[in-house]
Amino acid sequence: MLRFRQSTVWNRTVHAVHAGDARTRDVPQRPRKARLCTTVLLAATALAPSVAAATNFFTAFGSGSITVPSTTPQGTVLARDYLTPQEFCGASTCQITGASLANKGNIIWGWTDGPDLETNVSGVSTRMLIDGVPLTQSSPMTLRNMAEVQLFRDSRTAKNGSLNSGSFSQYFSVNYKSGLLGDTTIVYLSASVTFIQGTCSVPDQTVTLPSVQHHVFTGVGSTAGTTEFQLRLNNCPAGYNRVGYQLSPLDGVVADSSGTLQLRPDATAKGIGIRITDGVSGEAMTFQKSHTVTSYRSSTGGSPSIPLRASYVQTGDTVRGGSVRAAAQVLLDYQ
Repeated sequence: MLRFRQSTVWNRTVHAVHAGDARTRDVPQRPRKARLCTTVLLAATALAPSVAAATNFFTAFGSGSITVPSTTPQGTVLARDYLTPQEFCGASTCQITGASLANKGNIIWGWTDGPDLETNVSGVSTRMLIDGVPLTQSSPMTLRNMAEVQLFRDSRTAKNGSLNSGSFSQYFSVNYKSGLLGDTTIVYLSASVTFIQGTCSVPDQTVTLPSVQHHVFTGVGSTAGTTEFQLRLNNCPAGYNRVGYQLSPLDGVVADSSGTLQLRPDATAKGIGIRITDGVSGEAMTFQKSHTVTSYRSSTGGSPSIPLRASYVQTGDTVRGGSVRAAAQVLLDYQ
């Protein structure tokens, strides 16, 4: 018997923010890298004294859309975008000398120490991490691996909007060593954010496999009793760009046996596990990884189902008969 429990975690971190390329580098009317003329440099210096001799421009989250459950808890990361050192400063490492951070991207009166900045969308804030460490106004740092821009839920009332709806959207201006004067990478935020009322529900489900004789197993990895079933989701609202699911085993997995659940403590059979596979491809399930609910339709929502298969699999040298029970929790994520 295989038991699926209702998810108690309905929202997890989202790593892609819209259909298509989540790392758009399209910056309307702003070149990816350009030398600023003297008059522009002087004007920028009057607003932010730390601006250096040359500037790179980067727009995080592109021009797509981010959909978020309106009940997302405060502090939940909603979306991420990334810059490699090569993209950030044109080298394998970047020696950051300082930064200017602006609430709501407003470079007139929005300056703050950080690391957390309010965006132009009520209910959403942003931060930048340099190799996992939050960027603040006065912290020299070295970028060796990845600069990450995060959007996260804040305490403000959730309201739909655009990240670049204000007069400015220049949230991060990061200075780094380069040549005589140094250079600057400016990070803008784009994309629209829509808060959606409601999430899918996951009913508790039990899958019953047929009884089999222990002698049908021929060695470790052999299977029997394959049973097809549908993992059901109910009352999914329309509007999400993507709904994902993952299975989290309640009692762990069997080592060296892909997609195989350990049996529950009260199971009496020995040398057996339950393997979960994709109902279409037949591939073993990767646990604790988000998989797309392909039957979900953004235009209509509804109650999609996920085709899966369960089977007994021999996990030990000897199989001993008895009860077979395993369980997993279903977690959903939304984009």
